[in-house]
Amino acid sequence: MTKRKQIITPAPQKKDTELKMLHSDVKASRIEHTAGIFYKEPFFKLHWLAVVVIFLLSIGLYFTCISYNYVLDDQMVITDNAYTKKGFSGIWDILTTESFQGYFGEKKELVQGNRYRPLSIITFAMEYGILGKLNPSFSHIINILLYAFTGVILMMVLNMMFRNFKTVSWWMSIPFLAAIIYIVHPIHTEAVANIKGRDEIMSMLFSFIALYAGLRFMDHKQKTWLGFSMVAYLLGLLSKENAITFLGVIPLTVYFFSDTDWRRLRTLFLWLTATTVIYLLLRFNTAGVPKFGQEINDVMNNPFLGMTAIEKIGSIMYTLGKYVALMFWPHPLSHDYYPYAIPKASLFTLIPLLSSVLYITLLFTGFRGWVKKSVYSYSILYYLVTLTIVSNIVINLGTFMNERFIFMASAGFCIAAAYFISVHLPRLLPSGGSLASMILLIAVVTGFGAKTYVRVPVWKDALSLNEAAVAVSSNSARANSFMSTALFEKYRITKPADEKRKLLDQAAFYGQKAVKILPEYQNANLMLIGVASERYKMDNNINEYIKMMKPCIMRRPDISFIKEFSDYLKGRGHDGQLFPFYVSIGNELLTLNDRRRDFAIQYLTYAYEIHPDNPTSQRSTRIGL
Repeated sequence: MTKRKQIITPAPQKKDTELKMLHSDVKASRIEHTAGIFYKEPFFKLHWLAVVVIFLLSIGLYFTCISYNYVLDDQMVITDNAYTKKGFSGIWDILTTESFQGYFGEKKELVQGNRYRPLSIITFAMEYGILGKLNPSFSHIINILLYAFTGVILMMVLNMMFRNFKTVSWWMSIPFLAAIIYIVHPIHTEAVANIKGRDEIMSMLFSFIALYAGLRFMDHKQKTWLGFSMVAYLLGLLSKENAITFLGVIPLTVYFFSDTDWRRLRTLFLWLTATTVIYLLLRFNTAGVPKFGQEINDVMNNPFLGMTAIEKIGSIMYTLGKYVALMFWPHPLSHDYYPYAIPKASLFTLIPLLSSVLYITLLFTGFRGWVKKSVYSYSILYYLVTLTIVSNIVINLGTFMNERFIFMASAGFCIAAAYFISVHLPRLLPSGGSLASMILLIAVVTGFGAKTYVRVPVWKDALSLNEAAVAVSSNSARANSFMSTALFEKYRITKPADEKRKLLDQAAFYGQKAVKILPEYQNANLMLIGVASERYKMDNNINEYIKMMKPCIMRRPDISFIKEFSDYLKGRGHDGQLFPFYVSIGNELLTLNDRRRDFAIQYLTYAYEIHPDNPTSQRSTRIGL
């Protein structure tokens, strides 16, 4: 019996040992990059040259915009913002009011959820307080430097995450490659070259600082790093609400790149959650509680207005697919994706369906690599988590999409691309992988960098910006209307008569395109009315004026400038043409069953004032009353 035991006992032990070794090998292969603490080496001492390269590349790509002026929403947060132009004394107003209030003079619920992004506006107020005036060049320099710092902090964080990935040269390391690809990516030009885009940069910068400090806390549970993470996270939230996604990104990063200390991670997560609650209370107290069921009736602030649920989902999937396409092939680019640059599209049409399949695949791939802690899975999940808040799924953003919206999410693409170039491609091609990686890297950086360099000058002024937009977003009412406005503004400062006439004709062309897309779009109709009035001043042709004005009045009789110019025309010898025109307009408005009918009396009164004794005007006025 004893002998038998001696014979059979060692076999199971050997088998158990082999299984344990096999299990250990499998486990090691799965979490190879998670071993050890995050912070292992002084970053700036060892990577100072990489930092210099990032700064020089950022400045080299964007230095041309230093001489550019304010454009687009710079008006709302800087040039026409009463609080910004108070300087330092306006900081408290900025902190305690909704972000549009300094421009409008009152709180307006123009978009769902309103906006509370005080920190970037505070920096503009500080600039004004220091300089005593508006200075766009100084603001552009700040944006470029903040962008460079964002590239550096991205590399610092990735240097801790990928601490166990060793490469022959530092310039082929994952952290450096990801930071460089991020800096040169053309989709970021809107956030950097447009001064208002500072909110995107600051939100990204502070979010990654919060992640950096959180990883340092996970190393040794030092309260200093916990506090640093909380403060940075709060600053990110105060820059732009996108930072709230880092409440998910930070624990996600800890899990994928460490042998997770769950107790310590729980502490970090709870304190970041407390920070989120503080931010939300502050936001709700100033901007109001978001009304997710709120219906915005202006298509320029609600692009899904009038769409069915299937069309809304289809349009959202269309834009989400376009975001992925622009990550790989950032051309063509546009600052304007307003109605209907993105077409109304049923979910069951080709592009939305393909996009849906793509995102289902991304979700599956992301969670499939969860246990193995795959780098690709992390990159995908980071992208999806940070994309949620700008996807139009959680809250209506007021536009279909914007390139600046994925300023934060694009880091996920850059991490995956850097991993492929640095690690995956050499493994796929053992004999020539290193050379292939170098060639691919040069192609990506050169191509992206060249596209960025030629894209930046588009942001020189309103005219150059809108010229580029209408070429790409040709079906955007806003892009065409803003192009009309830019041409009209140029007309006003132009001297030669032939050139002025040409500019008016061009302004009319783009205004007509805009009203064809959205007939009741106020700005487009206002531009056409402006063109009609200026043409009259040049030619004194009242018949041409009437011909151009009638459709504008029928679409938007509420535009105040119509009354102003009608007063201007009094006593100029056109009563014979204006009388029947006003009667006709008034009577046609009376036949309508919407709010335009209310303006019928206004135009019938114009007719009455011209010929008060005329039976037609008397009868029409009585009908209107």
